[in-house]
Amino acid sequence: MIKWAEPVYLWFLLAVPVGLALLIFRGLSRRRALPRAIDPELAERLTPSLSQSLTTLKGLLLLGALAFLLLAAARPKWGERLQMYKGKGIDVVIALDGSQSMLAQDVKPSRLVRAKTELASLIDGLTGNAVGIVAFAGEAYVMCPLTADADAAKLFLDIIGPDMMPVPGTDFGKAIDASLSLFNPKEMNYKALVLVTDGEDLGKNTAQAIQRAADAHVRIFPVAFATAEGAPIPDYDAQGNLSAYKKDKEGQVVMSRMNERELIVMAQATGGRFLRVEGFSGERLLAGLDQMRKKDIGGGQFTDYVERYQWFLLVALILFVAGLGLSNRRGAWYMNNRSQKSDTRSQKAEVRLPAICILISAICILTSSASADVGGLMRQGNSLYNRGKYDEALSRYQMAEVLEPDATAIHYNLGNALFRLGRYQDAARELELVMIDKKPERRANAMYNIGNVAFKAGQLDPAIKAYAGALAINPNDKQAKQNLEFCLKKKQEQQNQPDSSKQQQQQQNQQQQQQQQQQQQDQPKQGMDKNQAERVVQAVEDKEKEQQKKQRQAGGKRKVEQDW
Repeated sequence: MIKWAEPVYLWFLLAVPVGLALLIFRGLSRRRALPRAIDPELAERLTPSLSQSLTTLKGLLLLGALAFLLLAAARPKWGERLQMYKGKGIDVVIALDGSQSMLAQDVKPSRLVRAKTELASLIDGLTGNAVGIVAFAGEAYVMCPLTADADAAKLFLDIIGPDMMPVPGTDFGKAIDASLSLFNPKEMNYKALVLVTDGEDLGKNTAQAIQRAADAHVRIFPVAFATAEGAPIPDYDAQGNLSAYKKDKEGQVVMSRMNERELIVMAQATGGRFLRVEGFSGERLLAGLDQMRKKDIGGGQFTDYVERYQWFLLVALILFVAGLGLSNRRGAWYMNNRSQKSDTRSQKAEVRLPAICILISAICILTSSASADVGGLMRQGNSLYNRGKYDEALSRYQMAEVLEPDATAIHYNLGNALFRLGRYQDAARELELVMIDKKPERRANAMYNIGNVAFKAGQLDPAIKAYAGALAINPNDKQAKQNLEFCLKKKQEQQNQPDSSKQQQQQQNQQQQQQQQQQQQDQPKQGMDKNQAERVVQAVEDKEKEQQKKQRQAGGKRKVEQDW
């Protein structure tokens, strides 16, 4: 049985039959066009050495090279091999969110399916480390203890889903506590938790659980498989068909959105990294895990499949060299310089086309790599910001945020750009994320800018609080001190000014009270006789007894308000 480590490349094999069809069509077109242009006998005399068969063979060799290259990229494996496991590594626990909201489809084909696919590839890259699996929703369950058997860990990963979660909802705190139970509490390092979720936390004790993880020296790497725009949560019937979408108490369709703030704080508090699905890759996460201190892993053994991509790559290289070097002239199997000038031009053209294709591919790869560079995007954004092009600068900062969502410098620039665009509420949210930065200077600048945002939005009290916070961090900030004094003076002026609208309201309230008192005086007083009083008292007692009975019946049941 052949297993593919990167099966996505197999889809590109569809280009091979398309290329073959184009090759056949090109040959037939040439064969039909030449007799129509000139006399067949003259064509034979003009091109005596041209071989259509060699031309076709040349194209087939290049197509074969492409096919084998794609097969090598998919990394085929077959043949079991017993691996002896001994060396240095870390303990990695993967906690996967199996709640109902993970079925939302803002990430295709769904959040849960995409997460399982990415995690399976991640586990393949964790060979040499111990891996454990935890499933969580409203409760958390250990699915697989720490093991070196990657295939066993992936088997437990596959069965996680909403159907196996008896308690709905999402509780990060319980997921963290269940994961901590798998680690050795005596070790001070070598421990990582990969928390895979959509970012919605309905738990009440997450902050305490994060502190327990930090005290246990466990670094948390949250990964959000959701988008900020969100998507409705599908509800399926017993046959697996979509029956409806989740609704809240008011009957409105629930939109499940990513909440990255708590995940960023979680990563910063424990020394981990936060990743979003847009910029996620197993290689980036593995790079972060590889930076951790490693321990000696005890001896053991596990079964693995043997990598066979080397043979496919070798065949691809041989076919590629043969296809480039093969001549399409009779009597000259390989290209040389002794042919006629016209032949030389033709040969150069034949060589030039594949070379140009390779060059274009290399340029595309380098360009994409350059465009994905966070530092380059930040420099572009800063340049646009300094020139007053805040919309374009915001776009660059957002692209950088996808790649490094937990970088406080990016959130600081995002907040400033949003402030310039008049989006004060969004700017405040971004700047608040900067307050977890370890640099006091950046925290002070962020707090100062939060004060500017609040003042522009007409909120004096939050502005005063923010400026005071900036001065508490950096007492030498003269601008923050001037702005604080200005806001305090403005607030004092507002308090001293009589509010005519409040006076009018008080006068109206006094008039209404006088009218009500006059009406009560004019109305005849009606007393309650003894029988009426007894009936009222009895009704109140009966209602209280009924309420107590309901409370006793519901005492042992757990109320779940949000089951997604």
